Amino acid sequence: MVFDEELSGDEFEEEEWDEECGRVVKVYVVKASDVAKILTPPPVGDMVLMKFGKIFEEEYALANHIYNMTIYQQVSKWFTRKIAARLRAEGIYRKDLVAKAYRAYSALIKAGVTGEKPRTVFKRIGEKIYVSAQPDLYDESTETYYEFKLYPINEYARKQAEVFAWVLGKPVVLIGLREDEKGYITVEREVVNPPVELEVDVNELLKMAVLEEFCEKLEIPLFQYERECEKRARYARFISFLEDDEDFYEDY
Repeated sequence: MVFDEELSGDEFEEEEWDEECGRVVKVYVVKASDVAKILTPPPVGDMVLMKFGKIFEEEYALANHIYNMTIYQQVSKWFTRKIAARLRAEGIYRKDLVAKAYRAYSALIKAGVTGEKPRTVFKRIGEKIYVSAQPDLYDESTETYYEFKLYPINEYARKQAEVFAWVLGKPVVLIGLREDEKGYITVEREVVNPPVELEVDVNELLKMAVLEEFCEKLEIPLFQYERECEKRARYARFISFLEDDEDFYEDY
């Protein structure tokens, strides 16, 4: 395989010479969850519960964002309705899953497992291969990364958190939920520290890696860099608008 392929063509000319981004190069990227699958085979799961878990993960992160702007009671009701709506849209609606979502939400909140979805982080392994990691939550106030599961902690969950920690260079708090026969949920918690290195065959990583355009200097995907540039541009336009708006300053 070719690892030093660079982009060419007029459409990439500006990016190639961007001072902040550096050259645009092509690299191979593999997700941390896929690396974990190589190191420890994941347990065979029920497809409905897997879809439910993904929906819960996405909606819980969003609920945490909204939680900072409103009161707890409103968020819990909104969260439950949103879960029910998404389960219906996926064709897997069940009352027991909605009830499970509410109990899991309450258990995580009470355990202090809060924060917002962090940005994806990349770390190089091999010459032109990167591992990407995006844990479930990042609590900025405590500088804590969380990865949570709706089931008891198992070896695959530990290995996935370990890969996350390796990419981030920081510990990851792994959370598991254990449910008894009456539906009561107990929160399990383990701190997973980053290993010195990942004992994985790079050739195995290439089998599941995807080719992406990267900023060579920043070591992030080109699309992520362009998105950040657009955010900065919008902010600059907004500030410029305020500076030109004489009425704004007269009001204040």
